Amino acid sequence: MTVLSGSKAQVFLYKKGVKMKKLFGLFVFGLILFFGCSTQQGSPSATLDMRYKDQIIAIAGRAYERELTSGTGGDISVRVPDSDHFIIKGTGNCFGDLSYDRLSTVGLDGKVLPGSPQPSHETDIHCAIYNLREEVGAVMHVHSPYATAWATCGRTIPPITQQSVEVLKDVQIIPYYPPGSMEMLDAVMDCYNNPVTKVVMMENHGVFLVGNDLPDLLYKAEVIENTARIAILCENIGAPVKFEYMPPIPYHK
Repeated sequence: MTVLSGSKAQVFLYKKGVKMKKLFGLFVFGLILFFGCSTQQGSPSATLDMRYKDQIIAIAGRAYERELTSGTGGDISVRVPDSDHFIIKGTGNCFGDLSYDRLSTVGLDGKVLPGSPQPSHETDIHCAIYNLREEVGAVMHVHSPYATAWATCGRTIPPITQQSVEVLKDVQIIPYYPPGSMEMLDAVMDCYNNPVTKVVMMENHGVFLVGNDLPDLLYKAEVIENTARIAILCENIGAPVKFEYMPPIPYHK
């Protein structure tokens, strides 16, 4: 057995200590990588939720820019695919300045998930639509001026353009009820029991729309507002509008 002198023993112990520190450092780094990857792989729903929150913020901002709603009015939500919840605008927030902390996550059973702000007054309607209509991926309620003007007069928007017939399909109208009331919930859902219905107009209030996803929802909101405006212009001109819809002919050559 070889016995090291004092100085050699110190050098040996020092080198051994450095190696142990390096090994310990690598061990800790490995743990960080392991648990970091496990956390990312174990919470795909959180990543998916963030992606749909980003979509709501973007689409709501575009709707606000197009003056489809104003102030803190209206609400917008999206169903998170392969989950039991949806994301909806928190009450008292403007479409134009939404952020993560101004969005609520609500289960399809109507329960607000912990940490979420108070959701919209019409959350029950959004929840009921998602449970009734499985094909619906997004819901929006806006106060667009021209469409709301027609609703306030108790009249549905006439389908006077090619686009309005193809996009809006069946348009319903209901009387005014207080926001968040059971009467309003029942009246809106009576309309959406018809699988063809995409748009429900509410007297003295605004418009409810359903779509396959958020971009589709914005598209429909733009079409109904544009159609409402065209219809008012036609009435001001005074000429009766006659329109017999004919489906477009696909391009072929």
